Amino acid sequence: MKIALTHVDLPSETKGGVAHQVHHFANVLAGRGHDVTLFTFSTPGKDCQYGVRQIPVSRRLPRRLWPFAFAWQLAQIDFSGFDVLHVNGDGYLLGPRGRGGARRPPRLRTFYGSARDEALSAVRFRRRAVQFVLAWLETMDARRADSNVGISEATRARIPAVSVIVPCGVDLSRFRPGPKTDHPTVLFVGTAGGRKRGNFLADVFAREIRPQFPDAELWTVSDQPLAGDNVVNLGRVTDDALADLYRRAWALCLPSTYEGFGVPYIEALASGTVAVASPNAGAGEVLQNGAWGVIAADDALGQQINTLLADSERRAHYEQRGLARAQEFDWASVAARYENIYRRLAGETSGGAMEPSQPVPPLVSLTRTRQQER
Repeated sequence: MKIALTHVDLPSETKGGVAHQVHHFANVLAGRGHDVTLFTFSTPGKDCQYGVRQIPVSRRLPRRLWPFAFAWQLAQIDFSGFDVLHVNGDGYLLGPRGRGGARRPPRLRTFYGSARDEALSAVRFRRRAVQFVLAWLETMDARRADSNVGISEATRARIPAVSVIVPCGVDLSRFRPGPKTDHPTVLFVGTAGGRKRGNFLADVFAREIRPQFPDAELWTVSDQPLAGDNVVNLGRVTDDALADLYRRAWALCLPSTYEGFGVPYIEALASGTVAVASPNAGAGEVLQNGAWGVIAADDALGQQINTLLADSERRAHYEQRGLARAQEFDWASVAARYENIYRRLAGETSGGAMEPSQPVPPLVSLTRTRQQER
């Protein structure tokens, strides 16, 4: 199929999780034989296996306004040569016809969480205000799309127009188990402030974990350095380096107040590393309220991490369960679900004989081993 994907930016210019998901998904689709073009403000990265159409944007425009400018630019583009248009944000100005009257292909919109929940979890007023505006625009976007996908039931609860749940994906060939360090290590992947709460974790590490485990280290992949002894600040790292950190760490801790899904959780599970989370919508769903990882309230977070670090059998229990759970998020399974939606949309638009639609399995029944894929 000839597929148009859209997202405001790419990993070449942002650490944003959605940009990474869209980039990897586009590579997977291209690898499965589709003709994929991604429309974006960003320059293509060296590992892009798909076509990139870079839309010009003034670099003097503040980044917080990029989504609005991107929505305007998308509305000016002729997508009529594509079988399907898959919008990953900022499609609220797209009507059934483009500039010049050309009819647009069927449009699928994926929601990577809810802007309303982002607003409620924001700590800065300006971010909260922007997210509330985007929440209103998301409602408009969902009404205009031909089909809406959410990455979790938590997303569907906020955006009722979501009719299908397709989870985020993880590359099981990159994120895989390996030898652990010979001393306790906790990995954090996220921002120092805001809802990700890296600074909060650093404080818990200093007050509660290091007194019990003096040789323990907190590894951080973050936008800003976290303070404290035995805190190893790594900044931005490559995908391969990140996967190596996941493999060697004893535990991942992401104490977010909100996650629409929580990709670091599944990256940890795929790496044979225990995922530790604060109670939030994404963690509750991905980790099934503690069945596949540890969910701890703020006042119990340090104690739960200490219990894991002290108990190798408990870690092994979660590591093995996590590996099984991670199979459900293999990119091959995620791509197959989207292909099913693409075929349905393209068939409905053409009015021709449509390939029979395969039933879409629930999230918990997506398990498919890599041996079966081969």
